[in-house]
Amino acid sequence: MKSFYSIVRFINNSLTNENISVGIIVISGEDIFYRFSEDKLSLVKKINPLNSSLLEYTIDKIKSFIEDEVVSQKPLFTDLTFNVEYLKRLSVYNNGFLQFDAPSGINLTFDKNLFEDFFRRYIELSSSIRTKVVIDKSFALTVKKVFSEPLKNQIDIDYKVKKGSIPNLFFDYKLDGIGLNGVIYTVKSIDLNAEISLDVINKQVSELESLNHRLDLYSRALDINPAENRHYLVVDSYGGKKASYKNLYDTLSSQSPDDFSYKVITTKELAKVTADIKETKAKKFSEVLNYV
Repeated sequence: MKSFYSIVRFINNSLTNENISVGIIVISGEDIFYRFSEDKLSLVKKINPLNSSLLEYTIDKIKSFIEDEVVSQKPLFTDLTFNVEYLKRLSVYNNGFLQFDAPSGINLTFDKNLFEDFFRRYIELSSSIRTKVVIDKSFALTVKKVFSEPLKNQIDIDYKVKKGSIPNLFFDYKLDGIGLNGVIYTVKSIDLNAEISLDVINKQVSELESLNHRLDLYSRALDINPAENRHYLVVDSYGGKKASYKNLYDTLSSQSPDDFSYKVITTKELAKVTADIKETKAKKFSEVLNYV
């Protein structure tokens, strides 16, 4: 008999779609199986502590929903097709930090033991991995310590430049910071050692170049010389073993700022950028958007 399963994922970064599979729901005939990994949820709380309470609340709501409407066989779910279709709707319409995969079919009939084995194999952390998982947050912590925290009340921090907010910008883009005072300052950090997909990194870099170009054009309306704007891409050297990431770092770090719309710096140089922004008394870029 064909069964269907949907993996539940925590979306750690909506921009890059970084995610962690935290649970699974299986529909097998008239039986519904579900489980969430306590180890994965604990890991999520360490990575993203700001959302931990909301995550717990959402997981509890999902569990209660399944228990009340499915396990107790209340009439919301009337047959297998409706169950699968409901999961499909969840996968389409849910766009928050907890998302459901579109249900996939598998030619197995599940019982409790098979489900537990399936869960352990594809969702749960193995005992060996539990002891070895180390989250390297040094890059993000450094950016926060030397840039975000010192400037949080002065310029826009973790700011999403929304499409259409400046002329000809057709996509949203999130910057670590953007400020204005005689010149436009932008800072974008990318952690190569987090080994985000190269396609995602290339897209971020390409869109950064496009955004900076449009900001430079927009700065003329602010009586700012575009050549004076200061755009920074913060990237530390890659410490892993993948040649593709090392080559990417070498390419980024070797380019001349005269040939691109930004200057590549490391986190060690970021404090100087922060000091420069403080010294020029730059203000929030968002404050000028409605006055041009």
